[in-house]
Amino acid sequence: MNFDFKKMTTTVLSYTESLIEKFGPREAGSQAGRDCAHEMFDVLSAFADTTIIDDVKVHTGAFLGWIRILVTLYVLSTLALWFGLSWAASVLLLVGILIMVFQFFLYRHTIDFLFKKRIGHNVTGILEPDGEVTQQFIVSGHHDSARQFNFFIHQPKLYGLRVMGGIGVLVGIFLLSAVLTLVSEPVWLTVTVAAVASAGALLVVQLWFFYSKKSTPGAGDNLVASVMGMEILSAFAKAKAQGKGLQHTRLVSVSFDAEEEGLRGAYAYARAHKPAMQTLPTYLFNIDCLYTKKDMFFLTSDINGSVKMSESFAKDCQAVGEALGIKTKVQPIAFLTGGTDAGEIAKIGVESTTLMGMPWDNNERAQVYHTMNDTVDNIEPEAILSGLAIIVGMIQKKEKEAGTAWKA
Repeated sequence: MNFDFKKMTTTVLSYTESLIEKFGPREAGSQAGRDCAHEMFDVLSAFADTTIIDDVKVHTGAFLGWIRILVTLYVLSTLALWFGLSWAASVLLLVGILIMVFQFFLYRHTIDFLFKKRIGHNVTGILEPDGEVTQQFIVSGHHDSARQFNFFIHQPKLYGLRVMGGIGVLVGIFLLSAVLTLVSEPVWLTVTVAAVASAGALLVVQLWFFYSKKSTPGAGDNLVASVMGMEILSAFAKAKAQGKGLQHTRLVSVSFDAEEEGLRGAYAYARAHKPAMQTLPTYLFNIDCLYTKKDMFFLTSDINGSVKMSESFAKDCQAVGEALGIKTKVQPIAFLTGGTDAGEIAKIGVESTTLMGMPWDNNERAQVYHTMNDTVDNIEPEAILSGLAIIVGMIQKKEKEAGTAWKA
């Protein structure tokens, strides 16, 4: 079957815009997010063989909450140093660093219990093949909106310095405090460290204002990806209705909630559907921040580099793109740039990658990223079209391989 990617792209962008107009920003676990999930469920139900809504527990504000906890502990540790309590400063800063490492570097749920719990929804549509199922192909995105990042709105060029500088000062004062605790030091040295900590507070305290309470429209990050998955499922459902459906590949479209709250939706999905994903060979093609065609790349690692993903699958996706005249890169995720939903799915052994389409490091991001400018008109149609073409090409490639193996 021939796929009209231009028409599919128009449909994807149009429906994404209509969802944003109807529901606005969709903070994880919010009523707007749940309403959006239910509408997508209703649309999927029209052509999917099976449609599922799963609940997701969301502790609102927990994922970024470590930042203000860290700032508070730093201020308390500075006061402790002025009172000559270097051991207390060391303990306070160590607690803060451990929270940062587990809550953000590793995306663990360390402080979630401190924040109010709400319920979000993952939405899944499943299209069964005409023949025996021998593999599964999942296309995923997330429908929740991000918090606005003030550092990307005000002085974005200083983002790396402000974030790394603040964290660097905190770690440095911890090391100095630990040394003061372990050795017998003159009073003047303790006073000097306290003075340095006080000066360093200028960099650390400004982290308090890193994010806003307001959420973005979330078009490119990442509602458009969820809609792409729905459109892919719809196109293959039409092919199936014409007698040209997949024979051995179960096709799944998933829209996660709470990606912006530390991948909590993908975490819940991995646990709820682990048996189904481990029973058959399963491939996850995740999409996130697909804004520009020239910046497209596939991830080989995730969650700040702590999770390894399938390099072979990523390279296969790249090769399919090249055959279509679409240039992409394959690369690991940059440290301190966060994670994507694919990371949680990869943890349970699923061959996974994420397609992204924006500059992605601590010094350069898309200008619309985590701002109110994250609207449909700031997404390049060519990026969406290219993404759709690569996904369809990969599904067809895997279907061909499954058919060959089944016949053998």
